[in-house]
Amino acid sequence: MLIKINQYFRKSISVLGNLKLAIILLLMLALFSAFGTVIEQNQNVAFYENSYPNSAPLFGFLSANAILFLGLNNIYQTWWFTTLILLLAVSLFSCTLARQIPSLKMARLWQFYTKDQSLKKIGLSFNLQKTSLSKLAFTLKTDDYNVIQKGRFLYAYKGLPGKIGPIIVHASLIIILFGALLGNLSGFVSQELVPLGGVFHIQNIINSGTLSYVPQNFEGYVKDFKIAYNDEGSIDQFYSDLSILNSTGEEVRSKTIYVNEPLRYEGIVFYQTDWSITNLAINVDQQTNIQLPLKSINVKGEGKFWIASLPIANVEKATNDNILLVLEDLTGKILLYSSNQQLLAIVNVGENISLNGHSVKVTDIISSTGLQIKSDPGIPFVYIGFFLLMLSITLSYFSYSQVWAIKDNKTLYVSGRTNRAIYSFEQQITKMMNKLNSTYA
Repeated sequence: MLIKINQYFRKSISVLGNLKLAIILLLMLALFSAFGTVIEQNQNVAFYENSYPNSAPLFGFLSANAILFLGLNNIYQTWWFTTLILLLAVSLFSCTLARQIPSLKMARLWQFYTKDQSLKKIGLSFNLQKTSLSKLAFTLKTDDYNVIQKGRFLYAYKGLPGKIGPIIVHASLIIILFGALLGNLSGFVSQELVPLGGVFHIQNIINSGTLSYVPQNFEGYVKDFKIAYNDEGSIDQFYSDLSILNSTGEEVRSKTIYVNEPLRYEGIVFYQTDWSITNLAINVDQQTNIQLPLKSINVKGEGKFWIASLPIANVEKATNDNILLVLEDLTGKILLYSSNQQLLAIVNVGENISLNGHSVKVTDIISSTGLQIKSDPGIPFVYIGFFLLMLSITLSYFSYSQVWAIKDNKTLYVSGRTNRAIYSFEQQITKMMNKLNSTYA
């Protein structure tokens, strides 16, 4: 029974460790990853129905129904994408067990040839008449070869790290795949729009894995938000002073974040991604304080602006006039329009203006910072995997070279081979043999 199980295991390892299978799996992952790049991920159903109408499929097959059915709207969390990653990892592991480790073990064995006819079959062969086996051994040792001499036979090798390189390549790829899988299953992405002075929890989750855990034992606090403008008046950078508070309200971490400079806390990363203007604080007749909500509007080719409506009583008409307040940025300049879109005035924050006999002053512009909050436990594994991959590339430059020799009467038969840089190896060995002949003549 155990013999049959062992045979089945070896056969499975042989099939899964097939190079062609690994290449096919890798190409499939690359293809579906390309789909994930081209097709917008994690959008609502209406978006796909508008972008990929069922009545006119893209390329004749790519419709909203097909995308949603196959999970192409969320490729990296689908069961079949996860299965492909697992299969590739198993294939690489099987190849390592079936081929790379046995190859390394063979490289460490002492492989003596006992007949000069066998040496001649290797390819690069020499017959030396004027030197001894011990002199050859000394010369090889000075060239960093590991030399084993047994009677009139000699075996030497160097460049064993070159045999370790492929194993590290497979190990690094497996670690990278594990990191990607861990991130898919247990990571999450949240987007929060938080007003200045606001406190927030992680709650607006836009993407998460099946094993994701969203911690709620801390909260964020936006202490300040500001925008830096360049000389042309366009936005150069925007900054948020962000604090992390524990369950008792104590500040445990703080940092001024901006684009490409996030705050990190317990494996969660807070990125600065966007900003907006949410409210206008207004004082009417130095008595009434109100906050007007702003609506953001994107105009193609003209950018983004914010608009609010302020109803002001018109005593003469006994009606309310809607005054439109328009902002383009946080510089404090506000444009006032009538309901029929006529420009009434341009004012700054803190400046009084008379509207229908009422004193109106915008006291503050309340901005919001857009944060993307991400957790990806797989990132450290991906970094480790890429480090090992770079290390394996360095090791791959080591040529694994072998030299055999047999002393038969007065003739020393020498042969050698290498797995890469063959021309350079042939030059080195030929130079070594010529030196032996000339030195010990």
